[in-house]
Amino acid sequence: MLVSNGEELDAKIYFKILGPLCVSVGRKQVKLGKNRQLNVLALLLINVGKLVPVGRLIDAVWGSSPPATVEKQIQTCVWRLRRAFEAAGAPADIIETGQGGYRLHLAGGVLDAQLFEEHVRRGRARVEAGDLAGATSNYSEALTLFEGAPLAEFTSGPVQAVAAHWEERRLAVLEEQLDIRLAMGQHAELVSELKMLVAEFPLREQLRAQLMTALYLSHRRADALAVYRSGRAMLINSLGLEPGARLQELHRRIIAGTPVPPTPHQRGRRVAKSPAQLPLDVGDFTGRWEELEWLTGLLSHDSARPQVVSLVGRTGVGKTALALHAAHRVRNWFPDGQLYADLRGSAPSAASAMEILQSFLYALGMSDQWISDDLTSRAAQFRSAIAGRRILIVLDDVPDATSVEPLLPGGKDAVVMVTGQVGLMELPGVVSRRLDGLETDDAVQLLAKIIGVERVEQERGAVRAIAGLSGRLPLALRAAGARLHARPQLRLDRFVEHLAEENRRLAELSYGSLDLAARLDVAADRLPPRTRALWLMLSLPDLVHIPAWAATAVASLSEGEAQRDLDLLVEHQALDIAGEGVGGGACYVFHPLVRIHARRLAHAELDHQARTRAMARLADAGRELQDYANQLLENRIPAQMTSQVEGHVGYWTLRKVADQPLAWLDQEGSNIAALARAGQCRGVLPDNEQVGHRVHSA
Repeated sequence: MLVSNGEELDAKIYFKILGPLCVSVGRKQVKLGKNRQLNVLALLLINVGKLVPVGRLIDAVWGSSPPATVEKQIQTCVWRLRRAFEAAGAPADIIETGQGGYRLHLAGGVLDAQLFEEHVRRGRARVEAGDLAGATSNYSEALTLFEGAPLAEFTSGPVQAVAAHWEERRLAVLEEQLDIRLAMGQHAELVSELKMLVAEFPLREQLRAQLMTALYLSHRRADALAVYRSGRAMLINSLGLEPGARLQELHRRIIAGTPVPPTPHQRGRRVAKSPAQLPLDVGDFTGRWEELEWLTGLLSHDSARPQVVSLVGRTGVGKTALALHAAHRVRNWFPDGQLYADLRGSAPSAASAMEILQSFLYALGMSDQWISDDLTSRAAQFRSAIAGRRILIVLDDVPDATSVEPLLPGGKDAVVMVTGQVGLMELPGVVSRRLDGLETDDAVQLLAKIIGVERVEQERGAVRAIAGLSGRLPLALRAAGARLHARPQLRLDRFVEHLAEENRRLAELSYGSLDLAARLDVAADRLPPRTRALWLMLSLPDLVHIPAWAATAVASLSEGEAQRDLDLLVEHQALDIAGEGVGGGACYVFHPLVRIHARRLAHAELDHQARTRAMARLADAGRELQDYANQLLENRIPAQMTSQVEGHVGYWTLRKVADQPLAWLDQEGSNIAALARAGQCRGVLPDNEQVGHRVHSA
């Protein structure tokens, strides 16, 4: 069995990423194969327990230049990994196939990174209890799990980003341990160790401050000042920067011969406060009973409580209202306080982790002079300040996972509730739930609370129509309600007529700060240029659903490029998954308001020729695929036709049509007929009077 610090691990399977990638089953090392398998396994391990989309695996292995058979090669890599695990005695289903990706389960095993965090959590708990000697032992157990640079053998960008994260975690935890040892009075013993660390990491001001403190407390004042001078000279010469505020303050104290600032572990509980930062609860909160019960149930049960709970949904869906309503319901379960921050992810400029950490540390009682100027150190201060405390942290309107990571606690006593438009499955331990629009009855009830029950009862049919045309989004409903409240004489059926006109609907569903169009603009601006261009083109036709081949054709992309862009559009709530298509893979749809918004942008950003070419490419591809399916049913396929169609829509689409031509025609017939009608009406496409006949006869 594998051992950690001389203690036998109970788990049969041991996964190691804090050094060269290695997997062992009992005493037997798993033979993992070549580079591709290793890259796939590395990405699955650093996202253990979470579904990793095929697109992310492709990026990790090939980057921006995947081969034509890329999806098949990923399947082969996963198959070989499963065989290697099975041969070593691991469970056959350790890698699970999910919708559009793969998930690796620990299967009762241990991942060294998780073991590392558990040792750190125990160490922090001991610090809170005053057992500093025991805490240093836990920290040492954590740090000895590193057996070299994490995943250093990989050159893949996504893997190296995670490797850099774990190297940073190692240094941050090492700094925490050094703080504890300084608090225990081990300053003389630490001098030589700190000198080597400062030489290795000269830009880490925390280590330099610790070395200066150790020297000063060892009655070596001149040496401590020399360490400051050399560090300052290096910063000015290499970066043009002065040392941070904390280092300068420490320097002044050493010159004056006054006591040095205490470490966070010496300050301990003396600075701790119980903040209560939750904004006002939503007074007219409506519906969401199932989601509310799920959320409050998660947060109010210690045994099953996750560390991060994420509410995901498009702009205006009511994520913030639900999060705040639930937070107020469970606040008594978090007696050490509640912290709140709006990260402004749907605003043109998001809030930085640095400013949020500063506000949190203020709220927890830390004075400005002790707050670090370095993000890593400031995040470590925050984790230390809340270690062992039952605190609820609400992070609202988060733009991405990167902005959340510095704000996460180190242990499980504190819980983070996150809202945002983008899924945060990269975060460890996250439990996520997607929100859609309100149920129609709840949408009607919300409007009744704004414009009055009597007015709703008089025109209930019109109110239900308003709810539908508002996409049942709470933001749009509130904006509609505000407009109607300001115009009490306006008949509701007349307002329905206004909303029915697509070119004015978004304007009617915006009122003051309840500006749906502006928030949709910000969400669209976060899309990468190629993905945004595809999204705009897909909004032009009136397709019943959007199949993957349509994305390939409309923007002249490869199948891999189109699929990655579609995945990104779903992640950004720009498209929804409508279901599974013929032969597997997803079909997509626009939310009605998002489609209106995308079309408005398409007509503003794409000239007439670009729109015409996009529609022509799409219609040509649909017609070619339909002809191909019909020829298959008649058992006559010209070889030239196969290569031509494959060039327009890709191998895998053609394979799906070839496998199930009749099912494909049934699924896509309405789309192809709609494209033909659009072309004939607008003069974009050539006439094809056989479209409807062929689908029907097939």
